[in-house]
Amino acid sequence: MGPAPEWRFDPLTGRRGLISPDRGDRPIHPTGDCPFCEGREAETPPEVLAIRDPGGAPNGPGWRVRVVPNRYAAVRLDLGEPGASATGASAAPRLREPGVGVAEVFLECPHHETAFRNLSRPQAADVIRAWRDRLRSWRDDGRLAFAQVFKNEGPAAGASVDHCHSQLIGLPFVPPAVADEVRAAGHGCVFCGWIAAELGGPLRVAESDEFAVLCPPAPRFPGETWVLPKVHAPAFESLADTEADELATVVQGLLARVHRAFHGPDFNLIVKSAPFGHAGPYHWRIEVLPRTTSTAGWEWGTGLLINTVFPERAAELLRAAA
Repeated sequence: MGPAPEWRFDPLTGRRGLISPDRGDRPIHPTGDCPFCEGREAETPPEVLAIRDPGGAPNGPGWRVRVVPNRYAAVRLDLGEPGASATGASAAPRLREPGVGVAEVFLECPHHETAFRNLSRPQAADVIRAWRDRLRSWRDDGRLAFAQVFKNEGPAAGASVDHCHSQLIGLPFVPPAVADEVRAAGHGCVFCGWIAAELGGPLRVAESDEFAVLCPPAPRFPGETWVLPKVHAPAFESLADTEADELATVVQGLLARVHRAFHGPDFNLIVKSAPFGHAGPYHWRIEVLPRTTSTAGWEWGTGLLINTVFPERAAELLRAAA
């Protein structure tokens, strides 16, 4: 284990940046036997959750989904209280603090599969239930203010291992971008009306009984698509088992459309859910971001992304890719 992670702060804007040396030690596309496959459980930290067949021993074969602490964690829970200065002085502005938090990895199947869209439907539903259950667990733990589940599939999306997996990172504070969303929600949900209006409009991709699949009006990447519950729900961890089954069908169907319509791109999948304990308006969603373009100097310098495909055209392509 290397030097402890730290948050560093821009002295002008206060913008946070995480410095985490252990992340640099993670194997990138390791060769040889896959450490995430069944039978290699000793090569990961002990599981914190497993969905397994009856009679299977913990940390052994027989599992369908395993969740383990990230061996190359970006943040750690053993670093003291959040907000504690690492400078040893009270000088302003604050420039650093310990990188407190939690990082976990979801091993999404025991066999070696690289694409979530290819998992069996029951397997995909098990993964979604594991996402929900770990968010519930950290919500109830009380030490964290926020956690996010995300999935990087493919090298262009940042994946370092090709075996189907996803991650959770939890923090004792609400990230500024999430806090901005919460403030923007104000006293009413803007998504509820938008969903109802767009189900008959040009941004609609698909829908099921419980979920809508829409291209957002201001997408960051070509083919960016969101899955939202039709009925207002702020927290992903409130998902029922029956909804998890339906959501698995919807998400896998969307990923298959993205694969066909945009020529098999790598992608990021993000579960956007309200901060723990948030009582105001928020509408959870799953965002799928195909990585068909890259960010460069303009984007990094201004924070303004340039997209080459109108969302109405992306939705048209995705509808046709059924």
